[in-house]
Amino acid sequence: MKRRRKSKLHPLVKALLVLVVVFAGVRLVSLQLQINDLQQQCEELDKEIKHKELANKELKESLDEGVTDEAIAKIARDVLGYASPGERIFIDSSEQ
Repeated sequence: MKRRRKSKLHPLVKALLVLVVVFAGVRLVSLQLQINDLQQQCEELDKEIKHKELANKELKESLDEGVTDEAIAKIARDVLGYASPGERIFIDSSEQ
């Protein structure tokens, strides 16, 4: 009966295998961190997209309504600082 010898790996091969495993582990952790960051960015961009879509919808509705007297009065009052005849405008100085 012949006995088989256990094949032993050369110490250099063992060291090389350990290095490959460690490198692969570090790379996997690094990639997982990148994936998590990109997923977070994706969620933030999705929220921003929803916000922009809502703003676009409101603008489209505004365009569909056309220019109304109320819209013109609101722009004149809020943006240009105009007032209707006989109207008094009070400015709260505590908000400055």
